[in-house]
Amino acid sequence: MLRIINFRPYLLNTFARKTCQLTVLYRPLSAETLPRRHDMDEYNHRIDIAAPHYELLEVLNHRSSQLQSFIKTNRSSRTSSPSSDRSTTKTNIRYRTNTKRKNQNNVNIELNPVKEKEQPIELARPKPSKTKEKKKKEKTTSPSSLPIPPNRINELSKKLIRTTSIDENQSITTISPNLYDETLIAEEEQEDLELNETLLPPSSVEEITLNDNHDDKTLTDLLSSLHSTKVRRLHKYTDEEIKFMHIHNEFNRMLQAYVDVLIFNGKLNQARRLLNELLVDQERRQSMKKLTWRYVTNIHVFNTFYFAYADKGNLKALQDLFEKMRKYHIKPTLESYAAGLSCLGNMDLFDSSIARRIIIDLEKEGFRVVDIFNLDCLNHEHIQRILKVLKTFRPNFDIPIRSSNVNNKLLNNIYQQPSLTIVNQPIQTDLWWKDIDFKKKLNDQLNMEIDHTVKIKSINAMKKIDEKLSTRYQDFISSLEQQLTIGFLTELELLKRKSKKNLEINIIPFLEIFDVKEYVGLMITEVQRHCYASEFHSSPFVTLCISLGRHLYQKYLCLIRQKNGFIDKLHLLYDEYTKHIITNERFIINERQKWNEITKEKFAYMDRNDRRWTFTQVLQLGEFLYNVMLKHMKLRVPLLTKKDQTKKTSNNSVLYVVYRSSGKSTEKQIKVHPTVLHFFSHIPEANLDFSCIELPCLVPPLPWLSSTMGGYLLTQTEFVRSPISAGQQDARLRSLSIEKIGGLLDSINVLNSCAWKINGDVLDLLMDIFQHGGNRHLSVPVSVENAKLPEPLPLDKGLSIDEQKRREIALSQTKKMKAELFSLWCYELYRLSIANHFRNEVFWFPHNLDFRGRVYPVPPHFNHLGSDIARSIILFAEGKPLGPNGLQQLKIHLVNLTDLKKKASIDERAKYADDIMDDILDSADRPLNGRQWWTKSEEPWQTLACCMEIARAIRSPDHTKYVSHFPVHQDGSCNVLQHYAAMGLDDIGAASVNLKPNDLPQDVYSVVVDQVEQERKQDASNGLQIAKILEGFIKRKVIKQTIMTTNYGVTLYGARQQISRQLRDIDEFPREYILEASTYLAQKTFISLRELFQETRKIQDWFTDCARLISRVRDSAVEWNTPLNLPVVQPYYREIRMKQKGKDIYDNFSSFARPNNIKQKNAFPPNYVHSLDSTHMMMTALQCARNGITFVSVHDSFWTHACDVDRLGQYCREQFVSLHKEPLLEILSRDLLSKYEFKSSEYARADDKQKQTMKLFNDTLQRVPERGTFQLESVLNSRYFFS
Repeated sequence: MLRIINFRPYLLNTFARKTCQLTVLYRPLSAETLPRRHDMDEYNHRIDIAAPHYELLEVLNHRSSQLQSFIKTNRSSRTSSPSSDRSTTKTNIRYRTNTKRKNQNNVNIELNPVKEKEQPIELARPKPSKTKEKKKKEKTTSPSSLPIPPNRINELSKKLIRTTSIDENQSITTISPNLYDETLIAEEEQEDLELNETLLPPSSVEEITLNDNHDDKTLTDLLSSLHSTKVRRLHKYTDEEIKFMHIHNEFNRMLQAYVDVLIFNGKLNQARRLLNELLVDQERRQSMKKLTWRYVTNIHVFNTFYFAYADKGNLKALQDLFEKMRKYHIKPTLESYAAGLSCLGNMDLFDSSIARRIIIDLEKEGFRVVDIFNLDCLNHEHIQRILKVLKTFRPNFDIPIRSSNVNNKLLNNIYQQPSLTIVNQPIQTDLWWKDIDFKKKLNDQLNMEIDHTVKIKSINAMKKIDEKLSTRYQDFISSLEQQLTIGFLTELELLKRKSKKNLEINIIPFLEIFDVKEYVGLMITEVQRHCYASEFHSSPFVTLCISLGRHLYQKYLCLIRQKNGFIDKLHLLYDEYTKHIITNERFIINERQKWNEITKEKFAYMDRNDRRWTFTQVLQLGEFLYNVMLKHMKLRVPLLTKKDQTKKTSNNSVLYVVYRSSGKSTEKQIKVHPTVLHFFSHIPEANLDFSCIELPCLVPPLPWLSSTMGGYLLTQTEFVRSPISAGQQDARLRSLSIEKIGGLLDSINVLNSCAWKINGDVLDLLMDIFQHGGNRHLSVPVSVENAKLPEPLPLDKGLSIDEQKRREIALSQTKKMKAELFSLWCYELYRLSIANHFRNEVFWFPHNLDFRGRVYPVPPHFNHLGSDIARSIILFAEGKPLGPNGLQQLKIHLVNLTDLKKKASIDERAKYADDIMDDILDSADRPLNGRQWWTKSEEPWQTLACCMEIARAIRSPDHTKYVSHFPVHQDGSCNVLQHYAAMGLDDIGAASVNLKPNDLPQDVYSVVVDQVEQERKQDASNGLQIAKILEGFIKRKVIKQTIMTTNYGVTLYGARQQISRQLRDIDEFPREYILEASTYLAQKTFISLRELFQETRKIQDWFTDCARLISRVRDSAVEWNTPLNLPVVQPYYREIRMKQKGKDIYDNFSSFARPNNIKQKNAFPPNYVHSLDSTHMMMTALQCARNGITFVSVHDSFWTHACDVDRLGQYCREQFVSLHKEPLLEILSRDLLSKYEFKSSEYARADDKQKQTMKLFNDTLQRVPERGTFQLESVLNSRYFFS
């Protein structure tokens, strides 16, 4: 039932149709005799979890009458003529439209053998509504005076020609190009209207070749009918089967977490009884030939028991369970054998023959003994026991150092370079670390993660709290603690009484991990956070529950690691590792290699198993705690009144539920009682509560050793940030060897190892402005009280209907503006408060990836990826002398920040800085009282920080010896287009984005603006009214955002919105023409970009074609591997629903759901290019580290010290050329073909129309766009490529 099942000891061999039931029979097969699926690559890329051991094809709740109707339909379809078949299909569709969708039976089971005449069951779909048809007719028939961009489908059709014989007199019809509406709703409507079209045109097509000048609609018809019912014949599973797989997978993952928590709570026997009962029930159903999703197929469930028995030295229990596992044909993993050896090592005397048999078995399964020591789930005690057993066979056996090798062709040149040695390494002049007590910092970091919640003093807490209010506040919190304690115990007892079934997996063990005080403290913190929130905002209930459940999960992991001796091992390792990171030794031996050496030397092995909880369990835990808060928190104490309410019982809840409508859906949200909000508004929030993962590290983060080990010390850090239920990419990563992803790990460790400190001078200015109400002109958010928003008129009685509506709209807009202002103000409050907290500290940012491979700091509120303010208040902790060219680089960087000389040469920018040196020094000396030149900059606060750095350098005795901590940026010139131009070797596009050498920088935005202006003039001369109105308004700022986001997949609708916002900001532009003008400019911008970047558009079109076919024909999410072997899976799926405890749980990220075709198609081009720009950044980071250069990145903006800018620029260009010398498009094509290509076995079983579809599908994936004539090596001499 999984997407592709590799190992299936039971295969379907008979499908019996009876009038009373649906029965599935199966026969056992050994793993050796199983046929391998031809559409799987060697890495089993499409396996989601361990494959179940039965063909999970049971379709629940089938009524006999429905089954008979299907049989009759099939029989009649075999004997009827083609014309009657079409009429029957129409009749079925008409009949099924009037029935409920939930009663539709999607049965599409592949039979073996299949009779020749038997046809697959066609699934009926509802007919499009008349409203949609009416809208469609209006769209296609309404005339437009505006230029119309070419339709993508027609453009594709022009590339195809049929080479088979066609009647010469037969005319080939084409679809007139329409202004295609790119919104999701419009596209879905169009697809629904085409449901009844045939899969391919009726004429036979034997061969398809490319021809740009011939019009053919073969691909057009294919793409336009991909959402029809007939294409589902090519899908592997029906909707019912997919839902069944999802439930089965969720059950096994929930069972694993449930068993793990039970064992942690000391209830091993209870967990074993549960497993035994499940296995007995499974065997009973097997004997009755009934299948169910409650089959235990997850090997990690058994491994959890094995390690529990190993810790107790209970070999007999372990052997019994091992035999049961084999009985149910579940294959052991390396962890299973490691647990067996650990169990033997935990015994005073053990039978060596058992150990020998374990070793022989694991080698037969293809494992190696030495690989055991690379497992992340083993702690030092496990390693000691295993080593004890192995030394009985080989007394001189020693644990090998964990491999730090990298197996990647792209990185060979970097890793094969001779690294720096103690002799030739640069002298470290700034010993910034000599006065820091790193042992104290390590203890502080560990305590912070153990507590998980950190209190930071708010910079807004200037007022003293009134004593009476303070007393009432303490009474209120004490009252809540008492109510929550009673409520928690009450609800837990009720839950225990309801859950008396032995086979039931519930959340009771998860609520018994900690003492009641821990849960109550967690809820009190959550309530306080709500009380200080905005009265204009309410949070979604599901989001709050997941956040609270994840918080509990992180505390659980920290508790386990404390008990496993994790902290003691960290103390052994961190002293030496910190010395390595803070000195230049990190450029000689990388972080991963050094950590492995120290671990081996100190014998400090640690268990980093993440023990994941499922999405359902996290959600249920959060719901339980929130239900306790909603039901049991009442207003029992007086807040702003002097009346004594203690004698009266109040039914007013502190929190209550509201339901808000957004479009078609209604969302459950949480609000705070107005009285409580009013009370807390009189109490300044003295301390802000943050999770430890929202703050920087006080010591260097753990190096990334694998996809599960790295980041924070105790708290689990995700290597790839993704929703809980989106586990497909994580499964791919875990299946890869460390050698394959070693380059990924090392590059992120380079970013992790950069130490930072606070720029106190700029922070003081910001805090002063913020505490005095903010300043919009300086981009410092203002508070709602100081915003001076116009108050809307009251909704009085007796108003006319029109006046009342106007006032309601004004009131709604005011509330929205206040909510936005409050959000911005809070975000800045968090950032500045955290910065003030770390004012006198040196700190580090742990990093991880998004699913595309782009790197981000883990702390969300305060990091160098933030706004202009965030970047202005941080500096490198390590300083370097400016040297002969450093001051010049600071001046150029200052001018770059102002954006005043964007078209000027580098030398002209440096000269401009010298010309305005008086303004620079005045800004540094009197930032708020002087001429304030810095406030006119595009990035004012970074400009001010740079002015201060230049002033200090100039006034030093020798500026070449001045030690600078200031980061200097090198930014790419429209980096997405740079990658597209390099992939397609687009000579014209490369010149416009500075890939080619030039005396002056090229500005692609200005080029497009000039081209659009020329088109406007021509249209105006032809009498087009909107072109005349736009005269003088087409400026760079108006369409810059559209040009930028076009490369990220912005739609025509989105571009129109962007341009309309810019036109509204122009006071002189007539408001009544904004919609028409924005539509005109969006179309012109798209056409100009297509003409300017012809090769780029071909590549984007090919990406879109591939993604659309993969998601619709193959019914799969698009996935590929980056050049550094990161497996990428686009996590865009349709919503899947399942019931848990009588409640509907919706999951938008389950890999068992069908893909969201529109998102898969639209997102693939920008996501693929983002995976390339992250690869370029990582290669540059590794090259810089190899040569002793500090490196930090903000995607396509690379940072280093001023003295190293020239070398950074050289390495950046070299790695870009190295990356794009690889045939990236051909590699991507091969990658997609290996995963999705239709094989000959599938082709042989298909009918004629399916064969044509399969061939066209394969041809599209192979159709790599031709490349241009651009010489890639010229990038090495381009001064403005990154500048």
